[in-house]
Amino acid sequence: MPGIRDHALPQLLALVPVLLLLGAAAPRAPTAAAAAVTPPPLLVVGSLNADTTILLDRLPARGECLQSIRPVPSMAVGGKGANQAVAAARLRAPGAPPPRFACRFGDDGPGKWMESELRREGLDLSLAAAAPGVPSGSGIVWLDAGGAATSVVLGGANTEGWGGAAALAAAAAAAVRGAGALLLQREVPEAVNAAFASAAAAAGVPVLLDAGGVDAPAGRELLAGADYFAPNELELQRLTGLPTASLAQAHAAARSLVDAGARRVLVTLGERGALLIDASRGAGEEPEETRQPPLPVPGGAVVDATAAGDAFRAAFAVALAQEGRTPREALRFAAAAGALAVARAGAMPSLPTRAEVEALLAAHPASEDGDSNSSSSGGGGGGDDSSEAQGAAGASARGTEVARPPRARGAAAGGGTCPGAPGAGGGTCPGGGAPPGASAERCPLRFASRLNSMRARRELVEGSPGDAARDDVIGWIARQGRVRGLGAVYFNHPQHTEGRTPQQLLAALASAGLAAAGVALRFPEAFRAGAFTNPDADARAAALALAADGCRWARELGADEVVVWSAFDGYDYHLQADYGAAWSRAVEGLRALADACPGVEVALEWKPTDPASRFSFVPSTGAALLLARQVNRTNFGLTLDTGHMLMAGENSAQSVALAAAEGRLFGVHLNDGHSRVGAEDGLVFGSVHSSAALELVYWLRRVGFDGTVYFDTFPSNEDPVREAELNVRRFKALWARAAALDAAGAADHLARHDALGAMEVADAAEAAAAGAGAGAGGEGCGCGCGGGGAGEEV
Repeated sequence: MPGIRDHALPQLLALVPVLLLLGAAAPRAPTAAAAAVTPPPLLVVGSLNADTTILLDRLPARGECLQSIRPVPSMAVGGKGANQAVAAARLRAPGAPPPRFACRFGDDGPGKWMESELRREGLDLSLAAAAPGVPSGSGIVWLDAGGAATSVVLGGANTEGWGGAAALAAAAAAAVRGAGALLLQREVPEAVNAAFASAAAAAGVPVLLDAGGVDAPAGRELLAGADYFAPNELELQRLTGLPTASLAQAHAAARSLVDAGARRVLVTLGERGALLIDASRGAGEEPEETRQPPLPVPGGAVVDATAAGDAFRAAFAVALAQEGRTPREALRFAAAAGALAVARAGAMPSLPTRAEVEALLAAHPASEDGDSNSSSSGGGGGGDDSSEAQGAAGASARGTEVARPPRARGAAAGGGTCPGAPGAGGGTCPGGGAPPGASAERCPLRFASRLNSMRARRELVEGSPGDAARDDVIGWIARQGRVRGLGAVYFNHPQHTEGRTPQQLLAALASAGLAAAGVALRFPEAFRAGAFTNPDADARAAALALAADGCRWARELGADEVVVWSAFDGYDYHLQADYGAAWSRAVEGLRALADACPGVEVALEWKPTDPASRFSFVPSTGAALLLARQVNRTNFGLTLDTGHMLMAGENSAQSVALAAAEGRLFGVHLNDGHSRVGAEDGLVFGSVHSSAALELVYWLRRVGFDGTVYFDTFPSNEDPVREAELNVRRFKALWARAAALDAAGAADHLARHDALGAMEVADAAEAAAAGAGAGAGGEGCGCGCGGGGAGEEV
């Protein structure tokens, strides 16, 4: 507000929220005197575009022509600058002045229309101007049926009319005076952003720089001038060249921006929410990490994610700069704004009001979603094992019952902690394998087990109350609900879904205290000549339709993954198949499936041989990784099965390390076997190859795997409930031993290829764990010892 710095007392009061933004401590509730002070306005400098949105069933492949769903596109005001300015206006604190928006209108009809729309929103346009003879900026947005937006921006007036360096510096210095914070994006010339960032730094005004707008690294000077640098996940990948498939990888990529000069990095992780890394405390201090859990999307479905990131960033700035909230509180406020934005179509039309955000937050209090969690961390762990956020800006399309979105692979309801009683979830591992004097590491993963295993030993549940005695999908879910430590279920499609509704399966899951983790595709006999590699185009189209329907089921069940396994994509004889053609068809079909499944991870579960096809077209982890590179979709990766890797003669730990290095490790299926030729035994994990099992778990921990651990075992003579519980206990005990190995310096021996040294460390850790277990009154069996393992015979 002009003149606010002309008097000493108002000037000091106006600086209070700025100091809060830069990390100064302050009470959460303002004093009566502070509440009477008018909050400072936000200053937004950036672009505005006339957006044309075209609705499609899916995005076109290269060279492909598609018909739009609607014959006429929709038009709306857009552009990252305009979106953030309008969002800030709708979300601004009570009594706060409207944001100032510095922009350049085109000298045309769309420019006049957009100016009128922005004035209707109440923006202060005193810093805006028209660029004579230059058309307005415009955006062309392709919106698929899942709500994912792909766009192309034509800069137009956004790139013109800002003046020379001297005039720009003077204008910037005048514009930032009295602002609470400056919001920048990268859809205007970098010189404009640099001038305003420099002026803001001189005036003590904090700067939030949105990384979006240009596919090029930010200059080091601009990066250093930003108090918050805010990329989304794709921008984070492009800027750093690093994978972000797991939370640990995303953390490492964000840390690399800190190393490049950023003080604070605020990342929106697509459907995994938000991560804030604050490195402003100075040299020698570890950055502080804050993660925001998901908030539910009103209506339960993502409609259009176009402006969700803009809503998130504007809300974050409003909460910090105008209201003096803590970063944790600001993240939650921003997550609510993003959740509301993805529930509506259009850029500016989707931006929420303050009343809507407050209503969503009131309906879903912090205690319900676990709230944010913070830690000082040098490597990506974080403090608590809370789930990550979902949606373009911390939103979850799954409602309140499932708060674990795609790639959010941490502990969730029912899994990841050591069970004390059936259905219990909390606690740490008693005698789980940590050496004496060390605290037991909390188990960070959730577990699932093969649903069809619950068909075995039916006599154990005859006469049981409830649904457990039923020999169908509903009964099998109920029976899995008896497995202590189990948190999730994978459904085979169409075998488990046929004749059922999502509501029926969700009700069964809720009754059992479980959640859906994913859908596994099972192609019927009609695909005997192959699913995605079938020479017949109609058969391939049918396979794609079946698989895409599996994605629909996954979304409706609140699951995050579709696992692709086909027994038929291979051959039996020499001189039977055209390998090159089959490979090309696999790439094309799996790419089409990934495109048809926005918001769902598509994971290929390769298998080297099967009775249905003795040679697979994708026979190894290396071949599967090559395929994933050629499919070239961020939501396409691999599920690695230990039994399959044994059959292929692979070392599972090495395969896990390779897949993780590529950012393609989406899931693991664990079991064991005797490695007989062509056989897949499906035995209890670690029952045959114990050293290999330890190394596998060690590498899962080392690469930061945060997915669901699925036990793909085939108990036929054993009680399947006891067998599943044993798998969970064994894995948790191995996880604790892996943590002990890490603490004892095993990585140093691996770096030197010192096998004997590593084995000596492992022996010492195992002896220490056994001693700790005996001292605790147990037998060193790991998590869940107390009373566990009795299964259905109790």
